[in-house]
Amino acid sequence: MTTRRHFIQTLGALPPAMTFGPAWASTDTSRQALVIGNGAYAEAPLVNPVNDARAVAGLLNQAGFTVSSHLNATRTDMLGAIERFAAEVRKSSTQQVMLYFAGHGVQLDWRNYLLPVDAKADNAEQLRRSCIDLNQLIGELGKAKGKTFIIMLDACRNDPFGSAYRPQQPGLSQFDAPVGSLLAYATSPGNVASDGTGSNGLYTENLLRELSVKGAKIEDALKRVRLNVRLASNGAQIPWETTSLESDVFIFEGGKSKLSEAEQEKLLEEDMAEWARVKSSSKIDDYAGYLRKFPNGRFAEIVQTRLARLLAEKEKARPQAAPAIPPPVDGAPTIKLGPGLPVPVLMAPTDNPYSAGRYALGRSFSVGDTFTVRQSDTLTGVEVRVSTARVTKVDRSTDRVELNNGVAVFDLMGNPVKLGPVEYDAPVQNFPAELQIGKKWPSVGRLTVRGTTSDFNFDYQITRRETITVPAGTFDTFVIEARGWNRTYSTSLSHTLWVVPGLNVAVRRDYIARDNRGGFRNTDRFELVELTQGSVDNRCAAPLSGTAQRNLVIKSNCST
Repeated sequence: MTTRRHFIQTLGALPPAMTFGPAWASTDTSRQALVIGNGAYAEAPLVNPVNDARAVAGLLNQAGFTVSSHLNATRTDMLGAIERFAAEVRKSSTQQVMLYFAGHGVQLDWRNYLLPVDAKADNAEQLRRSCIDLNQLIGELGKAKGKTFIIMLDACRNDPFGSAYRPQQPGLSQFDAPVGSLLAYATSPGNVASDGTGSNGLYTENLLRELSVKGAKIEDALKRVRLNVRLASNGAQIPWETTSLESDVFIFEGGKSKLSEAEQEKLLEEDMAEWARVKSSSKIDDYAGYLRKFPNGRFAEIVQTRLARLLAEKEKARPQAAPAIPPPVDGAPTIKLGPGLPVPVLMAPTDNPYSAGRYALGRSFSVGDTFTVRQSDTLTGVEVRVSTARVTKVDRSTDRVELNNGVAVFDLMGNPVKLGPVEYDAPVQNFPAELQIGKKWPSVGRLTVRGTTSDFNFDYQITRRETITVPAGTFDTFVIEARGWNRTYSTSLSHTLWVVPGLNVAVRRDYIARDNRGGFRNTDRFELVELTQGSVDNRCAAPLSGTAQRNLVIKSNCST
């Protein structure tokens, strides 16, 4: 097995890799890119990676990157190119780093490997020796601190070794992005991507189009890519990203200009107008159009969930299609939580040491569901009240859930529309379509309390996995943290939620508001005491042996 020391020693002894065009061909040495396209595999050749690499290199050159480009590279070629690239990355002048690879990629024991064209494998050990360990490469590059890393992989094709050897798991394994980086994959973990029928692969074809849009943040561009590929492949291929970027990143530097307050207000108005146009729609094209215009919009996570629902219904109607996901059915409780009751396993354990997992939010409301919440003061711990809510109406056609006969109203994701006297102009985007560390989204809105209106905004991010104990039990959760501002009252806002996929409410929620002098206006904590939930999202539920109360496992990647 290749050790880290041997890996580095080998790098230094290798000759220059095969390149096309000038090896370092562009103008800005602070922005470095390594592009590799491998298609000439003996056992499983690919048509498009060479074209893909040429096109991506051209785009990055145009955007001002210094680009090192390599086609049909052997292992020796790839290791040499990586060593020279790493030397450039380590320079203090380098600020932005891009790595693009098109070709075959495989996973083994949770590690991902990129295949040079001379890779051969009859067994796992030979695979390790003949391929490039991507996890190790990312780790080595990541040692250069204070830089931004973008890694894009169009590398999940079928049977890379032909009939000689087939790794047990298809595609690539999930790997959470280190701080200051973004990892983009042509398809979701464990799946395979299309090589395409045109001059480029399906993923890279869309990547080229969206990354070439000047002024587009890279995260927004990748969201558009995901949408386009998902629709073009009828859901067979869904790209995914994992990010820990700490600032906005643009391929074309001209996009860095900050919007004025007037421009931001205009953009928000356009977002609101587009939402008003599509919010009652049952058409896939309407929601796809919203996401293309506003990939990180005020309603983007809500629209993603609605779009997924419509696509599932379309698949159900397709002739000779596999059975689609049945809708939730009201009935006997599937989950019952409370003091002294066993807690079901809601997130399946994983041996993957490189990722905290990726899960659908997985909420499914049924008439008769109830939950009891304890409200207390975050500073003193003093209990304020205990309240119980019951789901009295669920209207999936209008995306509406009513509690206690309309005293509170949510959408089907559990985002609030009305909470007693507090009414919002639209669902507040508190929750994402899927749970994965690093995921970010905005939430902007207007609330009215007894005739008085104010405007607010939040920036949300999933920061970690954490095990917490509340009156209902001990839960493995994703932690969502948000910082915001009430613009009307000049109040700073903090909102933290502990969320479990498949549960219809957060098991804990802290909401703190401070005035412009730092004084506390709200210091509220809400903890789950009891819950009775009659159905779960069938994409995410699977039986687990054990008692009736331990009957659910929420499966990774079920939303994609």
